[in-house]
Amino acid sequence: MAGGKLSARQKMINMMYLVLTALLAMNVSSQILEAFLSLRNSLEKTEHKFRHKNEETKEMILGKVKEEMEGGNKKNEDIIKLTEDVLKHSEDIVGFMNEAIVVLEEIAEKDPETGELHDLKEMEKNWQFWMGAGLEHENDNRGAGKALELHTRLTEYIDWANKFVQHKDSVGKSKGPFDYIAVDPKDDPEIHEDNAGKEHPWEIFTFHSKPVIADLAMIEKYKVDCREIEFELLNFLKARLGQVTFKIDSLVGRDAPYSQIVAAGMKFETELFVTMSSSEIKPEFSGSGSIKVDPSGNTAMMSLNAIGGFPAGQTEKKQAYWAKIKVPKTDGTMQELDIKKDFIVRKPEVQITSAAVQNLYWQCGNPLNVDVPALGDLYNPIFAASEAQSIPDPSDKRKVTIVPSGKICVLSVSSNTNGQVIKIDDVKYTVIKPPKPTIHLDIAGKPHDGVQPIPKKATVTVRVEADHDFKNALPKDARYEITNVELKAQRSMGAPTKVAAKGGSGLDGTKGIMIDLGTNLKTDTPGTKIYFFIEKINRINFKGTKVEEKFTDRDLTLGAVIK
Repeated sequence: MAGGKLSARQKMINMMYLVLTALLAMNVSSQILEAFLSLRNSLEKTEHKFRHKNEETKEMILGKVKEEMEGGNKKNEDIIKLTEDVLKHSEDIVGFMNEAIVVLEEIAEKDPETGELHDLKEMEKNWQFWMGAGLEHENDNRGAGKALELHTRLTEYIDWANKFVQHKDSVGKSKGPFDYIAVDPKDDPEIHEDNAGKEHPWEIFTFHSKPVIADLAMIEKYKVDCREIEFELLNFLKARLGQVTFKIDSLVGRDAPYSQIVAAGMKFETELFVTMSSSEIKPEFSGSGSIKVDPSGNTAMMSLNAIGGFPAGQTEKKQAYWAKIKVPKTDGTMQELDIKKDFIVRKPEVQITSAAVQNLYWQCGNPLNVDVPALGDLYNPIFAASEAQSIPDPSDKRKVTIVPSGKICVLSVSSNTNGQVIKIDDVKYTVIKPPKPTIHLDIAGKPHDGVQPIPKKATVTVRVEADHDFKNALPKDARYEITNVELKAQRSMGAPTKVAAKGGSGLDGTKGIMIDLGTNLKTDTPGTKIYFFIEKINRINFKGTKVEEKFTDRDLTLGAVIK
C-alpha cells in the first residue's frame, strides 16, 4: 500500500487495514463493513489532528520569522515562501482526495441531513469511479479513472517533497527522502511473491473487488500519509530557525491515542506531549496507565488494559483515563497540565469455523476452530460448554472438540489476556442426532433392489452405510457395528425358520457381514422367501463409545426371494 519509513501509528493503521481487507475477502459481513466505517472515522480524526498540529507549526514558524525581520534580521525571510509552498502542495493533494471522497460518499448514498452512509458495500459504481466504466484495461490495465490520476498525483507529491528536502537542506535533513505512497505490487517487497496480485498494477491491486467504505478508509489513510510528510517538511523548515523560545503560559498538555476503539483485553495506548515543547523543557508524566518516556524527554507513551465485561446486549462501552504533565516554568515552579478523556472498549468478535457451524451432533466429536482476531497473539482461550464435554486441542489453542450430551449446548469463550480472564462471548448451539445410516443387502458387491430374485448359491453381505454428508464431516464418528444377524427362510405357508446365523456383538457393520446362501438353502426351491434379521446396530464414536441406533424391527429386517 505504501513504502517507507513509517511511524508506529502508521504501521498500526496499515496492519488494521490489511487485516480488515483479508476478512473482507472471506466474507463481506455487516460487522466487517462497520469495522471499515470505524477505521475511516478514526483515520479522519487523525488527519484532522495532523492538520491542526501542522497549522500550529506554521503559525510558530511565520511568527518567529516576522519577529526576526522586525528586529532587522532578514536571513530567514525566504522561509515564509517555503512554508507557503509546503502548505500549497499538501492542500492540493489533500483537496484532490477530498473531492474523491465527495463522489465516494454519493456512491455510498450519504444522507444530506444526517451524514449517514446507507450503502457501505456498493462495489460496481465504486469500481467504475476508480477505473472508468469499461475502461479498466486502458493504459496498461491501469484504467482511465480516478485511480490512475490518484497514482500520478501521489507520485508527483513525493517527487516534489524529496526535491524540496534535497535542494533546501542547509542545516540537516529530515526523515526524507520519502518513499512512494502508491507502489506497484511488483516493486513492493512487503507483498509476497506468491500473492496472486503481485503482477497487477497498483490501481487494480488497490481497488479491485472492494466496497466503497473500504476505499473511503483507504483515502483517509493516504491523507494521513500526506499530512505526515507535510509535518516533516514544516519541521525541516523549523530547524533552520535554530532555538525557538516558547511562552510557558501557552503550553497545553495533549494526547494522541493510537485508536479510540480498543478490543477488550488489548492495550489502549496514547502518546502524551506538550504542544510547543522544546529541548529545554523536561516534562514529568503520570497517569492512569503505565508510562514510558521517550529518550527526548518531551513525549511519553501511556498504556493501560482495556477492561472487559459488558452489559447484556451491548458490545461497546466507555473507559475513562487521565494523565498529568508537570512542566517547569522560568520562575522555578511547575505548571500542571491535566488530561481527562475516555476511549471505547469494543467486545471482541468470536469467529468459529467447523464442519457444521449452526448445529452440533449429539455424542460426536464436533471440532471447532474458535478465534478472536482482535486479540491477535494475546488470545489465550479458555473454553467451557454446558451439557457437553469440551476437549482442547493440545497442539492448537484455537481448536476445541465439543461432545454434546443434551439438546442445547452453550459454548463459553474467555481469554486469559494480560493477566486477567476476560469473558468474550457465549455461542449457543442446537444439538441434533446424526442422520440414521442405511442398511444394505449387497449381492456380488452391489446393493440389492429388493425386487429381483437372487441366486440361492449367492454370497450376500449385510452392510451399514453412513450418511454421506455426516461421514464427510465427522468420519471418526460414522462407524457402525452389528449384533447378531439371522437368516430365515419361509417355506410353503409356514412361519420363517432360522437356517443360519452370524452371532455375537461387535461385528463390523461398515465393512459388512457375509452369509453364504448356498450352504444353507440347498434344498429350497426357487420362489422361497428369505429374511435377514439384525438384532441391533450401534454407532461407534471417535472415542470408541457405543451409541445404540434406534431402529424398528421392520427397519432391521431385509427380505428377498431366491431363484
